[in-house]
Amino acid sequence: MKRILFWSCGGLAAAAIVAALLLFTCVFGNHTYRAATCTEPEICTRCGKTRGEPLGHDDAAATCETPAVCRRCGAVLSEPLGHEFLPADCVIPETCARCRITRGEPLGHVFAPADCTVPEICTRCGITRGEPLGHDMTAPTFQTPAVCTRCGFVGSGTLPPALLGRTLNELAVGVLAPYTTAGYEDRDVDVTGTVEIADYTVMDGDADFPPREGYEWHIATVRIAFEGDDAKSNGALNAWTYGDYYLGDCAMTAADENGLRAFPVDRYGVRVTCWQKTGPAIESDWYDRALRFTWREGVLVPKGYDGVLLIFCNYRLMKDAPGVTPASEVLDEATPVFRMK
Repeated sequence: MKRILFWSCGGLAAAAIVAALLLFTCVFGNHTYRAATCTEPEICTRCGKTRGEPLGHDDAAATCETPAVCRRCGAVLSEPLGHEFLPADCVIPETCARCRITRGEPLGHVFAPADCTVPEICTRCGITRGEPLGHDMTAPTFQTPAVCTRCGFVGSGTLPPALLGRTLNELAVGVLAPYTTAGYEDRDVDVTGTVEIADYTVMDGDADFPPREGYEWHIATVRIAFEGDDAKSNGALNAWTYGDYYLGDCAMTAADENGLRAFPVDRYGVRVTCWQKTGPAIESDWYDRALRFTWREGVLVPKGYDGVLLIFCNYRLMKDAPGVTPASEVLDEATPVFRMK
C-alpha cells in the first residue's frame, strides 16, 4: 500500500514539471509570438526570440500644415512642409505651389497709357486693354511732311509741287542761254538773243529794295542781249513773268506806288504775302551792234523760301501786258527759267 502511494506522488510531480515547462518556457519550441509592429518584428513573449522583420511605418505624407504620421502607430515622422507661396500677380493672389491655398489679394493691373500704335498695356503682365490711339497727323505742306502731334511720327512725304517732274530750262548764274522773243517793229517776227543772270544775291534789302522783318530779298541782275541783222532791223521786246515751283502760277497784283507787286506763296501750309519789284535799268540801249538790257529783278519772300521762278518768255505769248501772264501759259522746256533760291 505504501509503495503505490509513493509512485503516485512521483507521477504527479513529473506531470507538474512538464506542465510548468510548457507554460513558462519554450523548451519544446512552443513560442508565443507578439505581433510585429512598425519598428519591431514578431517577438516571443516568453523567451524574447524574434521572427521576421518590423512592418515599417505606413507613412501618411506630410502636407504644408500637417506632419507625416504613421497610419498604424501614429508616430510623427516629420514636421509639416510649410507653405511655399508663389508671388501674387495681377489677377491671382499669393498661392502655395503645393496645396494651392491663397493669401492676400491680387496685385491688380497697372496700365501704361495707350499711344498711337499700342493700346494700354499692363506694366506687370503685359495684358492689353482698348485700342491704340492712332496717329494725329498734321497736314503735309510743300516744305514739310505730315507729322503726328503725339509721337512725332513722320509721314511719307511733302505735298507734290505743281511743277514736280516738269523739265525746266534752268539758268545758272554767269552762263548765257538762248532767248527768243518778238521783234519790236514786227511783233510777228521772232528775234533770238541771249539771257544771263549776271549776279544773284540774297539780302535784307537796300535803297531800291526796302527790307521787311522776317523776309529777305532775292535779287537777280539780269542781262539780255540781241545781236545781228534781225535785231538791228527789227529791235526786240524782252518779256518776263513769274511762276512758283510749288503752286505753278504766281498770282501778282498790279504794282503799287512803290513799284511793288504782291503775290502769295504757300509756306508751311500758310498763305504768305510776298512782293516783287523791278529795279531801275542799268543799261537799255544799243552798244555797237548789240541791243542790251540790264537791270535788277527782286522778290521779297519769307526767309528760306525757294519756290519763285523768274521766267523769260516770248513777248508774243504775253496776253495781258503789262499784267503778269500765268506761268502755265508760257512755260515749256525751251523757256529760260531762273529759280530764285
